[in-house]
Amino acid sequence: MSVSVADFPQVWEKPPFTELLRCLKELHVHPPVWNPATPRRDIVEDYHNSAQSRCEVAAYLSSIIRSKLEWIEGDDEKEILWEEASRRLSERCGRAGMGEITRRWPFENRTGPSFELIVREPPIVGDCLGLKTWGSSYVLARSLDEIALKCLSHLLGSDHNGPPVKVLELGSGTGLLGMAAAALWKTSVVLTDLPDIVPNLAFNVESNRPTIESLGGSVETGALTWGGTWEDDSERFFEKNQFQVSIKKSGPSLSLLSS
Repeated sequence: MSVSVADFPQVWEKPPFTELLRCLKELHVHPPVWNPATPRRDIVEDYHNSAQSRCEVAAYLSSIIRSKLEWIEGDDEKEILWEEASRRLSERCGRAGMGEITRRWPFENRTGPSFELIVREPPIVGDCLGLKTWGSSYVLARSLDEIALKCLSHLLGSDHNGPPVKVLELGSGTGLLGMAAAALWKTSVVLTDLPDIVPNLAFNVESNRPTIESLGGSVETGALTWGGTWEDDSERFFEKNQFQVSIKKSGPSLSLLSS
């Protein structure tokens, strides 16, 4: 059930600190679980139905931000309310205006149980777009089963008798595509990106490691600057020909190189 600000105490009623804070917490925006099975008509209907609600919420939050809250005795409590109201408003101003968020991405698995990957996205600052999970990553990740059956059947098929396949992903970002590859292909994937992106990438990998390993995959991370010098990269990449497959997402397309 959606939250209606019509049920909340209004500023002119001078509600106590605890009551206002509770209401602001209830207005926290939780990133939706991406469900590709949702019919487009349902998405459009929900969007139109929520338009009025979004306007009402913005007006309610603005009324708190511009109020002096004179009936609240402590200055610290006033600051808490103003800060919470500002956060709730920022969450409704697009991804760049939001702080850290965590998204859940569900997957169907052709050869095993369905699973979910949980991905953290830090606040986006400047042009650091490697901290955002792009929708195209999820679309491509959901195609990995088909890719294994067609393009990579000689390496990932049931009749493959060679050593375990090792995969390198370039520009992993938040790691969704590479982690999905490890889980769905039941293989080892090394996820890489620029040094500034790797800490969050490593966090996501560690958070999802139990899920991936339970499905037969394994994951590692490392800094790798595509086109950079040896000094920029981890020593683990100095060995030649150690990866049988490399994957790189570019916009809505996926580049695959295999041996």
